Amino acid sequence: MDLMGKIRDGRSPLNDYINPQKIDPAVMERDRDVLFKTTPIVIEAHSYRDGLRGRKQNYTKAMELYHKAAEMGSSEAQYNLGYLYASVHGGPVNFAKARHYWEMAASQPLFHSHLRIPRLGVALAHNALGNVYHDGLGVVPDFNKAFQHFKTSADGGEPCGMSNLGLAYERGEGTPVNILKAVEIYTQASDKNWPVAQCNLAHIYAYGYPGIVEKNISLARELYTKAAANNYSPATVALSELEGNSLDALLVAAETGAPDAMYNIGVAYQNGIDTQEPDLDKAMYWFEKAAKKNFPPAQFRFGFLNLDKVRTSVEPNQINKAVQSIRDSAQLNYPQAQFLLSEFYRFGDYGVKRDIAKAKSWREKAIENGFSIPSGFSYEDDLNDGDFEQLLRRIKKWELSHDTVENDNAEFFTNKERVAKYHESQLKKSFIKSFTDPEHAKTFIEASTTLSEAIKKGMIRQHPDNGRISDDPYSLEELAPYANTSVGDTMIAAKLHHHRGFNFLLEGDIGSFIHEWSQAFKLCDIVCTIPDSVMELCPDVIKNFISKNPRNAEARFVLASIYSYGKRPVRFIISLMDECLALCPQDAAFYSYRGCMKCFAERYQDAIHDFDAALQLLGPNDCYHVYYMRATAKRQNLQSIDSSLLKDALVDYNLFLELAPPEERKIPEALYSMAFCHIDDIQKAAEYYDRGVEAEAKRPPIFGPLDFPLKMVVESLLKMSSIFKQEKKSELNICPICKQVATKVCSVCNKVWYCSKEHQKADWKVHKKEHKREGGDAWSL
Repeated sequence: MDLMGKIRDGRSPLNDYINPQKIDPAVMERDRDVLFKTTPIVIEAHSYRDGLRGRKQNYTKAMELYHKAAEMGSSEAQYNLGYLYASVHGGPVNFAKARHYWEMAASQPLFHSHLRIPRLGVALAHNALGNVYHDGLGVVPDFNKAFQHFKTSADGGEPCGMSNLGLAYERGEGTPVNILKAVEIYTQASDKNWPVAQCNLAHIYAYGYPGIVEKNISLARELYTKAAANNYSPATVALSELEGNSLDALLVAAETGAPDAMYNIGVAYQNGIDTQEPDLDKAMYWFEKAAKKNFPPAQFRFGFLNLDKVRTSVEPNQINKAVQSIRDSAQLNYPQAQFLLSEFYRFGDYGVKRDIAKAKSWREKAIENGFSIPSGFSYEDDLNDGDFEQLLRRIKKWELSHDTVENDNAEFFTNKERVAKYHESQLKKSFIKSFTDPEHAKTFIEASTTLSEAIKKGMIRQHPDNGRISDDPYSLEELAPYANTSVGDTMIAAKLHHHRGFNFLLEGDIGSFIHEWSQAFKLCDIVCTIPDSVMELCPDVIKNFISKNPRNAEARFVLASIYSYGKRPVRFIISLMDECLALCPQDAAFYSYRGCMKCFAERYQDAIHDFDAALQLLGPNDCYHVYYMRATAKRQNLQSIDSSLLKDALVDYNLFLELAPPEERKIPEALYSMAFCHIDDIQKAAEYYDRGVEAEAKRPPIFGPLDFPLKMVVESLLKMSSIFKQEKKSELNICPICKQVATKVCSVCNKVWYCSKEHQKADWKVHKKEHKREGGDAWSL
C-alpha cells in the first residue's frame, strides 16, 4: 500500500519499528489530517512550479496552491512558499515574506510525533534561516542564530544544513573552531552525496591542518571527483588546481558550461592570473556567456565593464546592452547592480530617465540585501527634477568657464561624474579660501593627494619579491665590494649556494640541487634570481623528487620559494610550509618564511605566532630580521584594533635596530615604520622620519632605490601638519585607530578625532574611560 493509503487508514509506514505507547494519539491524528488534506495540494503546486505531470510551468498558480497548503499547516508548502518569495520566480524578491514562511515551517517539530519520520520542509527551512542570518538577508547578520539554525537542520538529516554546520565549525562562526567536528559533519553530508560538503571536505584533506588533520591528496582527489560528478563546478576547478595549473583548471571548469565557473575565469582574466596581464576582452567573453545563463554577478560585471569603456556618441547600442545587463542582475537581487541602477535613476545617466522614486527604491533594496553605501555618499543629489536641472545649468556654465566642455574627442562624462567634479571644484575653492597663504593651500592639497596615492599603494597586497629578471643585480661581481661586511658575506654565501645548486641541477643531481638552493633561500632569498626556463622546469622536477622522497622537507621549502617567485597563490605556499614544519618542527627558517607568507595573506595574528616560534629557536645574534618581520606584522594587524600592538611593534623595531648590522637594507624602512607608529606625536614622528632619511642615504647602492609607501604616508602627514602650524591652526587631527587624517570629533568631549563613525565605535572601549572621568557615557560624532 502506498504512503497516502497508509495515512488514510491511520497506519504509519514505519509502525513496525515504533512503540505505539510513545505516540500521542491527538498529535498523530492532527499530523495525519494535515498530511492527508495538504499533500495533494502540494504535489499539484510542485507540478505547476516545475512544469510536470502535464502542467505548464506557472509560478503564480504554484504560489496560490502553496499559500493554501501553508495556511492549512503544511511545513513543506511553507518552506517552498518562502523559497519562491526569496527568488525572482515569485515576483520581486521579498526576504521579509520569505523569512515569515520559513519561520512558520521552522516552528514545527523536525519529526512527526515520535515516529522519527522527517516533517518535510522543516529542516530545509532551518537551513534557509541559517543563510538569512549568516548573510544578513534583510536582517542584521548574526552568526550565533545562523549556527543554531544550521545545527537544527543538520539534526533533521538535511545534507545542506550539515554542510553549512561543518563550515561554521571550520571557520568558527557562531561556535569555537573545531576542525575535527567539521570533518565529522562534512563526512556525514558527503555520505549523503551532497557535493558542497564533498568539496569542503576535500579542501581540508588537500591542504591539511597541521597537528589536527593530515594531508591526504588521494582522498582529496576522490572527493573532488565525486563533487565534480555532481555538477559542482568549484570542485572541477579545485581538482585541476590540485595538479598545479590554476588557469587550465578554470578553463576546464568553465568549459563544462557551469555559469559560476565561467564567471570565475572571467574574474581571473579581468585581474590577471598565472603572471599574465589582465585580458578584458577574454573577461568580457566569459562574463557574457555566464550572463546569458542568468548568473547575476556575471550580468553585473559584463554591464559594468561595457559602460567603463563606452563613448555615448560612438556606442549607443553597447550602452543599452550594458544597462539591460545591469538591470537583469538587479532584478535577480544582486545588490551591487541594484545600487548602480539606483544611481542611473538618480542622475539620469546612460539613457535611463531620471526618477528619484525609483532611485530610492533600488537603493533601499540594495541596502536590504547587504550593500554598504560608500563612505562620502551624498544624499544631497536626491533633488527634485527642477532643482537638478538648475544644478546641471550651473555645472554647464562652470564647464564653459573652465574649458572642461566635452568635445568629439573627449571621453564621455556622466551626469554623476560632472556633478562630482563640480562639487570637488567648489570644495577645493572653499578650502583654498580658508588659508591665509594660497601657496600653503596648494602645498597642502598636493600633500593630501600624495597621501591618498601612498595609502592606496600600500593597501595593495604585494606579492613576495619576484626573482624572475633578465639582468642579475646580485651577481658575484656586484656583491664583491661588500665582502667582509656581515650582510655582504651572507649575500655572497647565499649566491655561492645558489650557483652550486644550479650546476647540480644541470648535472641531474636533484638532491644536491635542492640542498644548495634550500641553504641559499634561507640565507638571503633576494639574491636567488631564477631564469624563466628554470622556473618552468623546476616545479615538476621537485615534485617528482618529493614523490620519491616524501620525508624531504628541503624540497618542499625550495618548491614554496619558487612558487613565491612565480606568483602562485599564497595558500599553496603556506600549505607547503605546513608540510615542511610537520617534517621539521624545529626549523626556525621555516617558521619565518611561513610567517612572511601569512602576512601576504593578511593572516597577521597567525604570522606573529610563527615569528614567536622562530625567535624561540634562534640565538640572539641570528634573530634581528625576525624582530623586523614580527614588528611589521603587528603594525599591519590593524583589524585587531589593538593599540597595544603598535607599542609592541615599536619594541620589536628597536630590538631590530639594536641587533642589525649597519649595512642592513631594512633599517630605513624600520625607522619610517616607527615614525608612522608615532604619527599621533608629530615631533617624535618627525624625529624618526629624519633618521630614516639619513639611513636611506647610507643604504648600500646594490639594494637600489627605496620603494616604501609608508615613507610617502609619513612625509605627507608631516607636511600637512607643518602647514597647519604655519596657518596657526590646531595640530593635524589623527584617528587613533587607522592613524589617518580625522575630520570628525567626539561630540561629548570634543577632544578625540576619528575618520569615521565605525572607527569611533571601534575605539569606544578605550575612549569611554575618558568619558566616565568627564562624568558622561554617551557618544556620537
